[in-house]
Amino acid sequence: MDNQGKEIWYIRIFVDGRQKGFTFHGTRRKAELEAAKLENAKSHGETITASKTKVEDYLRDWLATYQKPEVTKNTYYEDELRLTNHVIPFIGQKRMNTLNAMDCQKVINRLAIEQRKTRTAVMVYNLMKKAFRKAVDLGYLIKNPMDAVTKLKDRAEQRPFLTIEQAVVFLDHAQHDSYYPILAFLLLTGTRPEEVFGLKWEDVDLNHGTVSIVRSVKHLPGGGWEFADLKTTTSRRNLDLPNDLLTILRNLKQEQSRARSMLGAEWINNDLVFTNQIGNPIDVSRVRKHLTNVLQAAELPKIRLYDLRHTHGSMLMAEGATIKEISDRLGHANTSMTVNRYLHTTPSRTKASVNRLSQAMADERKKMSKTHNEQSVN
Repeated sequence: MDNQGKEIWYIRIFVDGRQKGFTFHGTRRKAELEAAKLENAKSHGETITASKTKVEDYLRDWLATYQKPEVTKNTYYEDELRLTNHVIPFIGQKRMNTLNAMDCQKVINRLAIEQRKTRTAVMVYNLMKKAFRKAVDLGYLIKNPMDAVTKLKDRAEQRPFLTIEQAVVFLDHAQHDSYYPILAFLLLTGTRPEEVFGLKWEDVDLNHGTVSIVRSVKHLPGGGWEFADLKTTTSRRNLDLPNDLLTILRNLKQEQSRARSMLGAEWINNDLVFTNQIGNPIDVSRVRKHLTNVLQAAELPKIRLYDLRHTHGSMLMAEGATIKEISDRLGHANTSMTVNRYLHTTPSRTKASVNRLSQAMADERKKMSKTHNEQSVN
């Protein structure tokens, strides 16, 4: 009996050799009927739960209880958004005991096929699989429905980028914008925006023309920010800086020194290279706005902030850099990521390669013909 005098029954059922236990409130007769339903569901390979918990309630509880302690604040916020925007609206009102693989597959297909958000679909797939794996451990499900869901390949769409000629035009117009230093840095280094926001002057060697990428900045939900470690060891890297970018950075350091002197105690000394008016990290939305303004002024195609990174990699490939060199500079985990996600063979390079092959064959043909003629004379 509970505190209100109602009957409580504990139902035990063995699934794959493991005992699952469920609490049931009601009469003995109803508890027996519930147990029979569970046995029948088990025999048909269906998911099993004695509770009438909604998927939404479970997912939110799982987020707060199991996911939150494991991840950073920013990752937790992103996971919550993914479930809230892409999962809960479609299967949140279903009961856990009615959830099946087809329901979950439709969620993934909607993202990957209908909305063409393949990368988001992969992240949602991984998140759902983790959440429902814990549901099996907790007894909400007899098996993970995500095990039967097809994980659609993360087919990176052809990301827009600027050609070398367009990049020159972009930088020419960006010179007149107050965000010129950070836009130029993003384009000329291929670094991730969050890496640039976390860059400190101690990371920059203006004498030797190098920069160390060792941290990022995460903007927190509701405001605020924090430094964060880079996700992979390959993300930590040293980059050579072109001379024109070194000039931009030297000028920026002088301007920043003057601003710090003028503001005095109001300046917040975080030692950041790129800052707002008082020394804190720049708001990414402002950088996006200035990027859009420069593109419009230069009459260039619309691209995202992250596409400056892709532009850098594409220009390196067009100029003959190897996949390994590009992968190291961009901080990719492996070279296959460089090939599949960001880079592509440019038409001009393909044509040049074909012409070189044709010329090599023609040269070889001449050598063979010359050798044949010499042998004939002899």
